[in-house]
Amino acid sequence: EELLRAAWYRFVGGQRQWHNRGFASRQSIEEDDLGFTIRWEGRGELRAKSLRQLRRRGDVASVLASGPSVRSLRRLERLFDRPVCCVNGSVEMAAAVGRRADYYFVSDYRFILEKPELFRAGTRVADAVVLGPMAVFAAMIAAPDAVEGVELFLREDLRRPFKRPRPTNRELARDPNVIANASGDLVFSLDPIRGTCAAGTVVFDAVQVLYGIGYREIFMFGVDLSDGPRFYSETDPAVNELSHAYERGIEPAFELVAEYLRRSGRRLVNGSPDSRLPGSIIPKADGNDLLALLERHDEAGTTGGRPAAA
Repeated sequence: EELLRAAWYRFVGGQRQWHNRGFASRQSIEEDDLGFTIRWEGRGELRAKSLRQLRRRGDVASVLASGPSVRSLRRLERLFDRPVCCVNGSVEMAAAVGRRADYYFVSDYRFILEKPELFRAGTRVADAVVLGPMAVFAAMIAAPDAVEGVELFLREDLRRPFKRPRPTNRELARDPNVIANASGDLVFSLDPIRGTCAAGTVVFDAVQVLYGIGYREIFMFGVDLSDGPRFYSETDPAVNELSHAYERGIEPAFELVAEYLRRSGRRLVNGSPDSRLPGSIIPKADGNDLLALLERHDEAGTTGGRPAAA
């Protein structure tokens, strides 16, 4: 079936359908007023919410990635006193300090297939789990119990929509709901409910969604963008492909973020002073200084310090 599906998308569906070759004919996603029903014949079904139902908790949020600079942060539990988004394996830190993460993003389905136990642990300590279609179906294979009974949100890929033709670069370059580079091959989405765009790091996805739901300031931690070891221990480390993706995707994508910040008046600070991402694109600060700044924020209506679930 996989060979027939690949052949159909390659020779019949055409280039704009080619990204769908990874989806089986028995997989479907149906939208209704309450969200989505995700079905895979023989593997069951899931319910997921739309990103329009994802709520912000104040004006300031943090994104925790897995770069080794996280090891230099003191009293990291302070990070979880304010809204925080963990990505991929960084969610291990929430469990380590006995706190919950407000948001948990995974955009690369391979992380779930390669690290199902870590993914499962992450969904247990997150209030909202945000996955794309490929990641949802990977979870249904490798860790089906991890996505049952959790607050699951479906994030569409704007450039590779599920079982629909992908937009051309020209169409994206002219789309008023995105900020695109001149060729249209890199895009920052202004409407994450419609979809976001990938660029080699899940942090880029998370930033699009967090700004899209209303956050005005975002502090990033562990966004080193190096091929060094992650801050958490791995007995079987997954391949780190950041260097391969950096020049062609990650840096130019964050140039689009910088353009968004100029237009919107919002703020993004990278708490990894030695990050490969230049401070001329996204300002840098010492991560411990940012943690102290977060500690001083006293936003009405923000609830922090939530213990992890037992």
